[in-house]
Amino acid sequence: MGKGAVKVNQNGYRNVTGNGNLDISSDNPNGSCCCCKPYTLASFTTGGGMWDLSEYRGDGVAEPKRYWRLTNNYTSYVSVQRGCVDENGKLVGLPGSTSTTTYKYTWVFRIEIGCRDGNIIRYPTGTESASLYNC
Repeated sequence: MGKGAVKVNQNGYRNVTGNGNLDISSDNPNGSCCCCKPYTLASFTTGGGMWDLSEYRGDGVAEPKRYWRLTNNYTSYVSVQRGCVDENGKLVGLPGSTSTTTYKYTWVFRIEIGCRDGNIIRYPTGTESASLYNC
């Protein structure tokens, strides 16, 4: 059996590869997220109306080189729109606003920040194929 050292990131976590193995390399060149944790950047609940997304459209909104998606509860949190976070932390392609129909349902919108793990992007509410993103 070979020797190796477990890589511990700056947060004190051991890095784990997409297939569940410990990452014993000194770097992780394949783009796997290892120490990246998906999270919800913002959410908005409405009984009908519009969510102004302008405050999430500038630089420094999220960590660079991650992924974002806009979801809602009526799509079972499948992406309504998606994009990449650039090197300045900007959510590239995020629309200025999102709106519901005139139906009087309670809509829950979320902007989620995801992490690449091999061929998938992990989000708090599920995963998507990385091939859907053109970053």
